[in-house]
Amino acid sequence: MLECNGWKKFARLENWQKKLFHKANQAKLQSFCTAPTYHFGILIPHNHKHTMELDQLHGNNLWRESEVTELDSIDEYNTFQDFGKGKTPKRYKKIQYHIKYAVKHDLQFKACLVANGNLTETPLTSIYSSVVSLHGLRLSLFLAELNQLEVWSTDIGNAYLEAYTNEKVYVIAGDEFGD
Repeated sequence: MLECNGWKKFARLENWQKKLFHKANQAKLQSFCTAPTYHFGILIPHNHKHTMELDQLHGNNLWRESEVTELDSIDEYNTFQDFGKGKTPKRYKKIQYHIKYAVKHDLQFKACLVANGNLTETPLTSIYSSVVSLHGLRLSLFLAELNQLEVWSTDIGNAYLEAYTNEKVYVIAGDEFGD
């Protein structure tokens, strides 16, 4: 109808409304990304710089120790090969990464290096492994109890560090890696 005479003036209002909704959604997204996050009453850092600020503020180095623990386990598995400072390897694809921070239920500080896999194409042979939901866990335990099955559990600390890739990728290490 906006193409008909008498209605054309309302086309501007429709465009204005779309812009207004877009700006409102962008503001929500911005506040969601920058809003402080707490786990068990402890402020979770957004990045390495924020980690260092929180450690200095609290007079400890708990967050930095969690980063070092994660990076040490990465070194233990020889996940990365150092090409040297400022050298970009040929025929390699650059990927982004970030560190996710969390506090576990036992108040253990946890840092996890995560590649931004959302920026790469998903291969057709990809196998998806999700985190089990609490509902799924309860259902599994219930079925095991009904069938008198023995239940075993394990925690895999760094499952993907041993997974080889067919792609040649590289990252540019940030301050969290140290020298």
